[in-house]
Amino acid sequence: MTSRVALALDVYGTLVDPIGIRQHLKQLLLDEATRVAALWRQTQLEYTFRLTAMGQYLDFAWVTRRALEFALAATGQSLDETGRAALMAAYDDLECFADVHAGLRQLQTAGCGLAVFSNGTPPMLDAVLDRSGLRPYFGMVISVDEVRTYKPSPRVYRHAARRLGLPPDAVYLVSSNPFDVVGAQAAGLRAAWINRSRAVFDTLAPPPDVVVTALTELPGRLAETTHNPIDEVSSPQRRREGRRERREKREPK
Repeated sequence: MTSRVALALDVYGTLVDPIGIRQHLKQLLLDEATRVAALWRQTQLEYTFRLTAMGQYLDFAWVTRRALEFALAATGQSLDETGRAALMAAYDDLECFADVHAGLRQLQTAGCGLAVFSNGTPPMLDAVLDRSGLRPYFGMVISVDEVRTYKPSPRVYRHAARRLGLPPDAVYLVSSNPFDVVGAQAAGLRAAWINRSRAVFDTLAPPPDVVVTALTELPGRLAETTHNPIDEVSSPQRRREGRRERREKREPK
């Protein structure tokens, strides 16, 4: 990716909804589906934090399966292996948030260089991007599996910048997860927080300059910033169009 500035977008919780798996859980657990879905996601993230703090790494598929087992045990639920396997398969088919496709189209039209940047393993990301129809928006897929540690370790953010061929301050991390935003900024990246739930930001650090409630608001908000990636990032086609427009303006009528 050769853009002068790039947007690196988180996947789980930002583009697709992990809590939406409660629809699959309802078919198996009925009344406890929402509780299990929320605890599953909470435990999944907590396990990644613990592994990183211990200097250990087990991939996101392993973590997701162990988090499901904990969520079931903690809520007193029981599923056989067939049911658990079905839920893990459903994790590869999570639904996008309602604003995602439109927001990505707007960013793509604006000429922004877009990359996926996620805790997910490459097979998990391949599956969710293909099934959600998101893959065509992205020029690169970056997984923390490549450095074998999780967000918010500074190693993963520096790795993303290296993969993109850019200095850290030329990369915008776009995420709905405050811990991800804090981690990116601590590593020298810029960040945009997608705050769909209008939540309070972590008190560990100040919120980023760019805060929106939907991905569709992001192009306009970025255009207002002093470090404007929409001005700095343009596709070859947009650059050609700009040169043609300038020539036409100079030519006598």
